[in-house]
Order: sequence, then C-alpha cells, then structure tokens
Amino acid sequence: MKHKPALPYLLVLPGIAVLVAILYPFFTGAYWSFTSYRLNRGDPDLNWGRNYWSLFTTGDGLNAISVTLTYVVAVVIIELVLGVGLALLLNSNRYGNYFRLIIVLPLLLPPVIAALMWNVMLTQNGVVNYLLDSAGLPTLLWLNSPQTALMSVILIDVWIFTPFVVLLAQAGLRSVPKELAEASAVDGAGPVKHFFSITLPMMFPILIVIITFRGIDSLKMFDIIYTTTAGGPVGSTTNLHVMAYLEGIRNLNFGMAMTALIVLWALCYASAYVLLRFRRQEAMS
Repeated sequence: MKHKPALPYLLVLPGIAVLVAILYPFFTGAYWSFTSYRLNRGDPDLNWGRNYWSLFTTGDGLNAISVTLTYVVAVVIIELVLGVGLALLLNSNRYGNYFRLIIVLPLLLPPVIAALMWNVMLTQNGVVNYLLDSAGLPTLLWLNSPQTALMSVILIDVWIFTPFVVLLAQAGLRSVPKELAEASAVDGAGPVKHFFSITLPMMFPILIVIITFRGIDSLKMFDIIYTTTAGGPVGSTTNLHVMAYLEGIRNLNFGMAMTALIVLWALCYASAYVLLRFRRQEAMS
C-alpha cells in the first residue's frame, strides 16, 4: 500500500494559517457587533442587532454615514476630473515628463506627515490665511469650523492623491492608438469631440480602476481625518472609520465600534463588487 506524499498538504498549511488568521478576527468582530460588549464590563451580552438599529437611526450614526459618503463622492469626482485634466495637459506638452516629476511629489509623503503639514498651514495664523489676507480676501477657520472642516480635509486628500490619478490616467491615455487621433483629425473632429468620442470611451477600463481604488481608500479614510480634526469640530468630519476608533478606543464600546466597521466593510465590498462587475461586462461587450 503506497503512502500519499505529505508535501502537497504541507504546502497548503501556510495558506490555511493565513486564512484562519484573517477569518477568526473577522467573525469575532462580526459577533461583537451583535452584542453590547464594553471592555470594562466583562463578557458581551447579545442585543440582537440593536447596534445596527442605533447606527442607522440615531444622529451620530447617520452623521457618520453621511460624512463617509459625502467624503467619497467629493474626493472621487474632484480627483478624477483634476487627474484626467492634468494627464491630458502633460501628454500634450513635450516637457510633460519633467512636470510629472514635480506633480508626484505629494505621493512621496506619508499621508500623516502631509496632513500634519497642512494642519499647520491651515491654522488661523497659518500660511494659507496669510496669503488670503495679503490678497485682500477673507480668512477662514479651515479646520476649526463645522462649515469648512470637511471641505478642508477633502482638499488635503485631493492634494495628496490626485498625482496617483494622474499617473494611471496617463497610462490610459498612452494606450489609445495614435491612428485613431489621426483618423478623427482627418474627419474634422476637434480636440473636444475627439476626447469625448474616442479617448474617454477607450479610457473607461482605467477610469473604473481609478474609481475603485480611490473610492475604497476614501471609504476607509482615517489617518488624514484624525490627524487634522480628530473627527471634529462637532462631528463634522467623523466618518465611520473615525467613529469606530472613538467608540472602541475612547469609549471602550467594542460592540458599537465593530458595528461601524462591519458596515464600512460592507460598503467597501459592495462598491468593489459593483465596479469590477461593471468593468467585466464592459470588457466582454
């Protein structure tokens, strides 16, 4: 009787170990989201979804969801428009390679360092307000006012990650065959018509990739927001990720913290699934 070789099973063991290391904390957190678990109150008690009901019905929960979605939509739209526009500008300029070296500089900074830098620049006596005052324009409480804090954090995100969109958009632009541009020019199509009729449709797969990456990163944004505003003022920048941190670390309410994170995971998963499925259908059509 021949013995089966053990090597294939041994090779699978690291993969199984990684899978267990991922799934065990995930399912533990999912279980905690259905409990009233607080670190200072002993064992968790099941509350059968009361955390989810509270998240979707109370002011703090709805505010966190609203801030999360507003942040994502604003960041993705602004970065997509700016990134594609800058990519077109760089591609049409023979010095584009040199400008690209300058544009990517924000990507070389860790987001926390960039956020700290902007935190200093956007103070009441910072550089930005000094320049506005010198130009005779009104100054703002950028990160200290509920009316401007979220806008300020969005602009910081745009400054840091637009270069990432530029690099991917340039790759998409260079994949468009030059023969199509020459043919459209012969047919009398102007630059605008050529962009919307030929360039943009052919860039669609790379645009889906950009939206997927930036959308998911923006959904789970934490470091920029917490470094600059810590979720304030008055919760105006508290998204689901920051809410989970505040509930879990400051209030020791692990049940509510895991509820926010599970909802955030569901949003990320659903967004990625829809976008990638849409991209697959476009590729097959």
